[in-house]
Amino acid sequence: MKVRFPGILVALTLFGAAVPAFAHHGFTAEFDKTKCTDMHGTLTGIDWENPHAYVRLDVKDADGKVQSWSLEMITPLAMKRNGTSREDFLTNMGKPMAVRACPGKTGGTQFRGTAEFLKLSDGILRIVGQNMEALPPEQIHF
Repeated sequence: MKVRFPGILVALTLFGAAVPAFAHHGFTAEFDKTKCTDMHGTLTGIDWENPHAYVRLDVKDADGKVQSWSLEMITPLAMKRNGTSREDFLTNMGKPMAVRACPGKTGGTQFRGTAEFLKLSDGILRIVGQNMEALPPEQIHF
């Protein structure tokens, strides 16, 4: 049996190209855009790393119990291009924060979601995620 090198090369190339496509998730695979909501709480942490930055927010539920949320954001570079830096979060640590977020789908990690927009204590509206609801800034009321 004769093995043809070009055929093997083509197969490996196609397989290699497919791997990155499976490595990154789509929004709808993890998050529920039909349940997006406004959250108010205290900024408790920031993970400024690729491929996504994460912000941590302590939110009180209706019974006064604190829920610690981890919210995925866009890449640090994209936020920096939008005018938001890591320092903005660090200087607001422990202060109030408002965020428009979409929770993870049922069956996923509890208190995990993705942030679309947020306001730190300085009151500036920041774009930190995908605007899955297609909300214009004037419709965002924190």
